[in-house]
Amino acid sequence: MNNIDNDSIISKTNIIDVNTDTFMTDVIEASKEKPIIVDFWAPWCEPCKQLTPLLENAVKDQREKLILAKIDIDQNQDIAAQLRIQSIPTVYTFFEGKVADGFQGVKTNSEILEFVKNSANLSGPGEEVEALLSSSQKKIEERNWIEASDIAQKILQIDPENQIGFGTLIRSMIGLNKFNEVKEIIEALAVEIKNSKPVLDALSSLDASEKAFKATENIQVLQENLKKDPENLDYLLDMATALFGNNEIEASFDMLLKSIKIDREWKDQAARKQLLELFKSAGFEAEETINARRKLATLLFS
Repeated sequence: MNNIDNDSIISKTNIIDVNTDTFMTDVIEASKEKPIIVDFWAPWCEPCKQLTPLLENAVKDQREKLILAKIDIDQNQDIAAQLRIQSIPTVYTFFEGKVADGFQGVKTNSEILEFVKNSANLSGPGEEVEALLSSSQKKIEERNWIEASDIAQKILQIDPENQIGFGTLIRSMIGLNKFNEVKEIIEALAVEIKNSKPVLDALSSLDASEKAFKATENIQVLQENLKKDPENLDYLLDMATALFGNNEIEASFDMLLKSIKIDREWKDQAARKQLLELFKSAGFEAEETINARRKLATLLFS
């Protein structure tokens, strides 16, 4: 009956009461599925009366990711003794059957929110977010920027601090040439997210992509110039940049490869350096990048 009652409670809330009889099931075993924050308290403990409501408020929005279990140590002295609880309030996070984090005493609301966030993150993004992340990666590879942006926004609705979600959103907005919007997003991001690898990787293509987009204004002029002087390396470099901004990726890479074939050392290997920058912008997993890298290797080592 206890298990049925607990399942019913969890379906409505992720806050449960645990005792000696249910500790192994509801904390140790359950923590193999998701983190369990355990609040050790007692009715006479005044600091507990301050802490517990803050904990309950902090976990209510993490229903899918963790559970808060409350243990009255007066009624469950064996558990307190086994875990060497010497003062209360004491809070432990159990994950994968053992203590992963914890603290003693009263904390500020911001400290509690941070503790709960860190505990929730122990189990990773969750199946729904993982599926969305996988889908967004495919859309990035296809350069389907609109759908990639939509998926990234869904990820961030579920997990507002998901670093890969922000990286995908930024990458897709760069692909849509929304450079000013990207800069506004970056300004608003927390430092931890702004400096995360997914976001930094996405931003690494910003300058080159913005430059390429602006270069599209000169495509017609460059075409005329190249008709007159088809091996002019300045024209070839500028045209390659403009073609990339016009989403003609393969043609852009071929033009830079042509430049390298004419004179690989020109302007301190400017064509090769530009090609590598555009590889980064297009994505190293893109088919055009893979093909062009193969051709570049043949050129450099022939």
